[in-house]
Parts: sequence; C-alpha cells; structure tokens
Amino acid sequence: MTTLDQADSLPLRPKLSFAGAAYEDRFCQYYHGFYYRYAQASLAVGMALILGDYLVDRMAFNGPANFYRIQLCLPLLGSGLAVSFTDLARRHWQSVMSTFIVAVAWSLFWVLSLIDRDGGMGLKSWVGILNFTFLEFYCFVILGVQFRIALPAGIAILLMFEAAMHAALGTDFAAFCYWSYHVVTLFILAAGIGWWREFLVRKDYSTQTALKSARDVLKNQNHLLEIEVEKRTREIQETQDATIVVLASLVETRDNETGNHIRRTQQYVRALARKLLFHPAFASHLAGQQIDMLFKSAPLHDIGKVGIPDSILLKPGRLDPAEFEIMKTHATLGYEAIEKAERQLGISVDFLACAKEIALNHHEKWDGSGYPAGLAGTKIPVSARLMAVADVYDALTTRRVYKEAMSHEEAITIILDGRGRHFDPAVVDAFAEMTEQFREIAIRYAD
Repeated sequence: MTTLDQADSLPLRPKLSFAGAAYEDRFCQYYHGFYYRYAQASLAVGMALILGDYLVDRMAFNGPANFYRIQLCLPLLGSGLAVSFTDLARRHWQSVMSTFIVAVAWSLFWVLSLIDRDGGMGLKSWVGILNFTFLEFYCFVILGVQFRIALPAGIAILLMFEAAMHAALGTDFAAFCYWSYHVVTLFILAAGIGWWREFLVRKDYSTQTALKSARDVLKNQNHLLEIEVEKRTREIQETQDATIVVLASLVETRDNETGNHIRRTQQYVRALARKLLFHPAFASHLAGQQIDMLFKSAPLHDIGKVGIPDSILLKPGRLDPAEFEIMKTHATLGYEAIEKAERQLGISVDFLACAKEIALNHHEKWDGSGYPAGLAGTKIPVSARLMAVADVYDALTTRRVYKEAMSHEEAITIILDGRGRHFDPAVVDAFAEMTEQFREIAIRYAD
C-alpha cells in the first residue's frame, strides 16, 4: 500500500528513482500504457521522416548512397515497430526501443557519411546535426520515463556520432573539436531536458499518490464517522421511541387500555396520512418526514389522562356533566405536560411539537363543537383531524370499562355519519376507501 512517506521519497540525484522498489514499479506501470503507445507512434513518424529525407535528397542530390536510407534505415525502423507489438517489448518497452534507436542511429550515421563521401549534405552538415538532435531527444524525451535507461542509449548515440565524425574528418582535429563542441552541447541539453522532465513527471506522480492516499484515509475516516453518526442517531431514535412507549404505557395503567391501542391508532393515523399524501389540501402538511413524525407522536395523544382522577377515568357508567368537564381537561393537561418537558430541555423537538398538537386538538370537531378551544374546519391541525378518526374508530371497535365493542360495520356507519360535523370530510372520504385496511389493522393488533 502506498504511504505518504513513500510518495514523498524522490531523491534529487541523476539516477532518478523512488525509495521503494514496489513504488517504483507502480510508477512505471502507471505511465507504461501511454508512453509505450507514444514510442510506437514515434517509430512510425521516424519511418515517415526517413522516407521524406530520401525523397528530398533525391531531388537535391541524386547520389547512390542516399538509397541506403531505404535499404537499411527504413527496414530497421520497421523492424522496431513490428517488434514493439511483442510481449517482450510490452514488458520492457524502454530497453527494447532504446536498443532499436541506437541501431537506427548507427545505420543513419553510416549513410550520412557515405552521402558526404559522394559530395552530398550528410554528416558534416546541418542535416547530420538535425538527425543527431532528433535521435537524442527521442532517447531522453520520448523514451525518458526512466532516465537511467535513456542515458546509456543517449551516450551510445553521442559516441557513435563522434566516431563517425572523426572518421569523416580524418586528421582535421580543429574541425573535429568544433563539431564535437556543438554535438556535446546538444547532448547535454537533451539529457538535461530529459532529466528535468522525468523529475517533474515523478514529482507529479508522487503528489498524485500522496493526495490519493490522503483522500483514501479521509474517506475511511468519513465512513467511520458516518457509521458512528448513524449509530448515535439510531440510539437517539430508539431512546425517543422507548420514552414514548413508557409514557404511553403510563396512561394505559390508568385507563385500563392495552399497548395494542397505541399500535392500532399509530397504524390508523399512518394509513390515513399515506392515503391523503397527494391530496391538494394535505400534501404540504404530509411531506418529508411528517408521516413518520405523526406515527411516532400518536401514542401520546391521551397522555393528559394521567391527571384525571380514577373515580372519573375508571367509572363504568356514563359521566355526569361535571365529571365530563373534568375529563375534557386531559387534552390541556397533555399539552401542558409536553410543553413543560420542552422548556426543561431548552430545545424544540419536532416529534414533541407534533405530539402537543395532537394531544391538545384531537377532540376538536369540524363543526366547532369540540373541545378544548372549539376550533372548527381547517383551523384544526391536520394531525389532530387524522387522529380524531383513528381514535374514534378504535374507541368504537374495542371494549372499554363503560361499554362493549361495536362491530366494524357499525363503527364505519358512525364515522360516515359524522362527516362534516365531527370529522373533516376529506379524511372521512379517505377512510371510506380504506375500511378494509382498518379492519386488517384491528385484527392484526387485537387485544
């Protein structure tokens, strides 16, 4: 695995290399594909240049030596291009290409010497310098991903050019020194450019891998943080759910109701909300997490009953007017208890805000005859309108201390009769389309 230390370990020395052998191999593999194809394309370009030199020299100087370019140099470049497609060349392309370019340089310098002998423009002219420069730059720039391989090939080409020049000039030592100065200068320039280019390539690679390593570390840390946040969020949600169940269970112990009453009313409210999700009058109130919030808050709708005396709460018969007035206070008591809890927490909690709304208003009626505030129509919160239908249906279809359970059909009739008086007409219409779903919930969570 690449580490930041490895990625920053490029020694500034002529033999460019990374500290780790494995890291060096990854660097070579990273650039292998592009420069391998680049070198192949360069051999094809070299063949085109050799052919162009032959044609230009034939027009300017039709000597016999010029034809050796076609007989010797062109086939060597063609052979190099053919060999470049082999597995050996793919694995060791820089060494193979360097060998071929040295062989091509030898053949080309020999041909240029023959052209000089025949009186043409060959090794001892700008043509020779141009060809030498091209070959050196091919070694150090095109094949220069690994300077330590390019350098021996470049030196070999320099020595061959010097040898060919010495043979061509004979005893003219001054001319030899003159030409040597220029070719050595060009060699140093090409080698310097090649060295600096590879250094920049390696630094860029080390920077990229260091950044990638840092990104990977950061990504892993972010992943761990996401897991931890998800875990903590789940724990908070589970704590909230447990708190709701405990508070709702407290009401059950006072009211002789079972935990299944909580489950049923939760399911009824959620089913109604989903049914009305795309209704124009309800869509904005049920968007996002609102349905889940309703489901979570529903069990606290009767929490205020903990403040009602047992003599009233558990009375087996009908309540007299005075007792009923006391019973009605459970809506306000529930609202005030939740609001007090919010004040003590010092923060606003969404599901508690929803629970307050339901606790206070679920006994309000569409025609304004409900309690505690006598709200009417759309002034009644949507959450309370949904809970009103769910709570009444469950109260009708289950046994209480003061009555026996009604049948599903009788409960449907009563709710439909309450349309526009007790209940929101749109909620009743939704209920009418899903009565079988209510029946299934009632059976599934029966006491």
